[in-house]
Amino acid sequence: MHVTDLARPDPERPAVSIVLVSDYKSGSEASWDEARATLQALRAQDFREQVEYLLVEREGTTVPRSVLEALPGLRVVRTSQHASFAMKNEGVGAASSDLVILLDLDCIPQMGWLSAFVSAMRRRPTAAVVSGRTVHPGQGLTERILGLLSRGHLDPGRAGWTHQLANQNAGYRRAAYLAHPLPSDTLPFTSTLQSEAIRRDGGGLWFEPGMLTFHEYAGWSAQRDIWINSGYGTVLCRLRDPSMPYAWLTRLGVASLPLFVAGKILDAWIICFRCARAYDVPWYALPYAMALAVWTRLWEAPGMLQALRGKALASTDYR
Repeated sequence: MHVTDLARPDPERPAVSIVLVSDYKSGSEASWDEARATLQALRAQDFREQVEYLLVEREGTTVPRSVLEALPGLRVVRTSQHASFAMKNEGVGAASSDLVILLDLDCIPQMGWLSAFVSAMRRRPTAAVVSGRTVHPGQGLTERILGLLSRGHLDPGRAGWTHQLANQNAGYRRAAYLAHPLPSDTLPFTSTLQSEAIRRDGGGLWFEPGMLTFHEYAGWSAQRDIWINSGYGTVLCRLRDPSMPYAWLTRLGVASLPLFVAGKILDAWIICFRCARAYDVPWYALPYAMALAVWTRLWEAPGMLQALRGKALASTDYR
């Protein structure tokens, strides 16, 4: 049955609210170009019910007119917050629907993305969060593999229950989000704190591959930034929540780094075999993918070290 054939709880309210935030190189001309592409893709969705669009931006930021005009009905929510998670929290607070999607402005939703989310939520009442798949659509094999290694950690390779949520392409039951908001004082690689809290409260995490977005490959410098942030988030989450898996390793201090890195390499190899086909990585490229997995996970070590020392990252384009 098509999504629009399913009964809506309240026809007077939007079926879904979409909260849009830029978390990487915000305010640059390139980021506004990506924003326009994302908003135009939202306008082209095949979903026919009422949708609320909320763009969260800092006070004093000038949003180009071409961005505002790219999507009719777009509403700007102004905030004094700087961290992207804090901005997302304010966006969800301002939303009026019981279903809320968080979408980063550099993730371009493909046709059927919105319908796939709403359908998954309506068919699975125990799902508190539905995460989508994000790929690097470039023709280069290395780009596709890096997309797999960056985004495949929560991807079971098909539709199904998962253990984490996507911080850039996921939709929630608003009540579950408000009960367990994203950590507002950290960078965008600590969403595991939220997913663990939701799961402990009985909320299911569903993965829906039809909720597909494209994210442009931004080069090795951006990839290095991603992996340093990922390592930082891995350790920081376990310092803040000692009940998380492998949190006990943090008691070893710096001696835990080889164990964390080794575990992440093993997990990345599993991801390669589980999800390669979904990210258009051929079987014969798996040895190359596994080698890249080692390289990228070694890049996580400096971020892990900063978290263990209780220091913020010295330099990052994320907010």
